[in-house]
Amino acid sequence: MKHCTLAWRQTLASLPMVGLIYGLTLGLALLVALPMYGTLTTEDQNSLAFLKLLTGFDYTIVSDFMNRSGAAVKAVFGMVRWLNLTYLFLSIFLTGGILLRFAQLSSLQSRPAGMGSQFRAGLFWDGCSQYVGRMLRLFGVTLLFVLVTAVIWLIIGILVGSAVSNSETERETIGVSLVFFALFAFTTTLLLCIGDFAKLILFRDDAHGAFRAFGQAGRLVLRNLLRTYGLYLVFILIGTGCFALYFVLESLLTVDGWLMIAVLFVVQQVLIASRVALKIWWLGTAYGIVQSLPQPVRPAPATFTLPTRTDEDPDGMQAALS
Repeated sequence: MKHCTLAWRQTLASLPMVGLIYGLTLGLALLVALPMYGTLTTEDQNSLAFLKLLTGFDYTIVSDFMNRSGAAVKAVFGMVRWLNLTYLFLSIFLTGGILLRFAQLSSLQSRPAGMGSQFRAGLFWDGCSQYVGRMLRLFGVTLLFVLVTAVIWLIIGILVGSAVSNSETERETIGVSLVFFALFAFTTTLLLCIGDFAKLILFRDDAHGAFRAFGQAGRLVLRNLLRTYGLYLVFILIGTGCFALYFVLESLLTVDGWLMIAVLFVVQQVLIASRVALKIWWLGTAYGIVQSLPQPVRPAPATFTLPTRTDEDPDGMQAALS
């Protein structure tokens, strides 16, 4: 718990960094939102039918619009794929800068003004660029393990499902499918948690081996399952609860004009900014956990000291070098 508390204080001390990352996220979203808004306002032809969507979803209106203007809308939706890839790369790229910020604050926490250390964007970008290659390789390793486990659970699920489909009812077949989906979700979140701790090991040890860091992180997580994976699930539940709260508010509020649309937009953006802060808070918590563990002992580099030349042995240096 002390690591969570310290990471929360450090996150509050890094609000400019949170704002910077949120601004980048918002900028990426606007790259799609603005063309989408322009396309919709052009293709709706001043129709009043869309006002009915404020009171609830109407499939007939959406279906008619897509039949008439589907080609234009699909062209804009094509940008979403590239946006997702760009956002994925951005999240990987920013990891090094975030960890460098926590390293800076941790080195100053013993000082009275340590928690108020000023955020420097230049240092942040330096950390991002320095570690991006390692983080990309680690992402590839994590994705490989996730895909392998997904294929394994899929094959086992198909075999078990085909074996019980003839003797069990439809409800029991669905129950078996849910069990295997839960197992897949468990292994996937566990591997993602291991991947996050592998990032911290790469950063802490200034290492480059992604597979080795992933193995070390796996042993760390499995030996401290409640302290690592348990906290990881808590942060996932907090993030899920925030968006569940948004959907509850959306269902309770009556959206009948631009004012309520603006209110929901503000609430939505606050939750997105909170999600960014939550991710940074988790990385800070994991950083504190990793830093509290013993670091590997590295062999000291071999040093060579030249002997001092004396009058009694004028050739001593030459003899040592020969």
